[in-house]
Amino acid sequence: MCRGKFHKMLKINNLRAFLRPFLGWRLAVFCAFLVLAALVWVFQGRSPEAKAPSSCAEEAVWEPMGHSRLLHLGHRCGNGEIEVLSFIGKDTVVYRLTVEKPVRRVVILSSAQIGFMTRLGIADRIVGVGEGKYVVDSALYARVAAGEVAEVGNGPTISLEKVLALKPDLVMTFATGGSYDDYDRLQTLGIPLLVTSEWQEDNPLAKIEWIKLYGMLFGVDSLAAAIYEQTKEDYLSSLAPSAGSGQASRLSSNKGGVAGVAPAEGVADAAGGRSEGETSPRVIAGMAYGGVWYAPGGKSYTAHLVKAAGGRYLWEGDTTRELKLSLEEVMLLADSADVWVNPGAFGSVEEVLATEPRVKALKAFRDKRVCQNDGRKGPGGGNDFYESAVARPVKLIADLHGCLFAENGSVSGGQSGQAGASWYRNIFNF
Repeated sequence: MCRGKFHKMLKINNLRAFLRPFLGWRLAVFCAFLVLAALVWVFQGRSPEAKAPSSCAEEAVWEPMGHSRLLHLGHRCGNGEIEVLSFIGKDTVVYRLTVEKPVRRVVILSSAQIGFMTRLGIADRIVGVGEGKYVVDSALYARVAAGEVAEVGNGPTISLEKVLALKPDLVMTFATGGSYDDYDRLQTLGIPLLVTSEWQEDNPLAKIEWIKLYGMLFGVDSLAAAIYEQTKEDYLSSLAPSAGSGQASRLSSNKGGVAGVAPAEGVADAAGGRSEGETSPRVIAGMAYGGVWYAPGGKSYTAHLVKAAGGRYLWEGDTTRELKLSLEEVMLLADSADVWVNPGAFGSVEEVLATEPRVKALKAFRDKRVCQNDGRKGPGGGNDFYESAVARPVKLIADLHGCLFAENGSVSGGQSGQAGASWYRNIFNF
């Protein structure tokens, strides 16, 4: 076919006689040379990004995780592999992401994501946040205020145009299964998206293990692994009895309660009074709304925090993550609880009583031992408990321990916004 076309060209300008020596086998060789040269030129001119995708058939090799049940990390064909499980409504959704090179520009829409990145010293890669007023980290807050980091909104208010304009390598968000979720809309942008679910983990060591995810994403794997291992060591060491303190061991196994104390068997056991020799303060959590008391279950993150901090959670024998009780059921325990933690979102005695005045009958309230987790706030009112506390469980446990074991009138916690202040504070003291 090549020869036929070339033969027709020779008729132009009477060149056939001139080119006759090149016809025959010489023409075939010449055509082959032209084709080969063209192919070499085409493939040499293509950039690496334009090459056809690798046909690697390797299966992902997953690393064993120490405590997280929702995060899996591994490698495949020289790249990092991430798998995240999220409970969205009644469904379990799996997100997969391949990491070919470190992320340099990221939009983050969750407070905990900020906490992990600041712990790793890579917050300068954040180019967009949801709403700047909720940022607690002072350096990032200042960058948002100066317009160096964009505010793109959250949920139904998110601006897809702003997200696109930032040209991020990755967008990170979270999902609850409610109307505030934005992951469906973000997926339409064609930008790599990762939905994180560390907030659905039920113990502090599982949450801090998520720092490994950020190590893989941002190319600081060694640093993330070192922080995790040191934090785990310090955390487990903090559960041992303090020399000379007389404090009960803060055991946080999955089976037992505080050392020397049998695990509570729900409300009935909790109402049965204190065991002989028990020194651990007995703790309730949650708040009443419309006559219904919403509390963390015995397998919740809060229950693990209380146990690790040396307290005995009254519902630690429960096997769920959330409880709904009538206010009357809780009032049966009115004299059984020494300390009340996390009274909803209320930061003052007046706010608590305005919502449910009957709680003043609780012994913990009468004794003025109510611990709230809002002791550290940002300039815009953002609660640092949801930002940096997730990535610093050892200090968090120490803060809660200080509030649980404080006697009447003593100071626990710290002034809101104060540098070095505790996350936990007694609402009667401030």
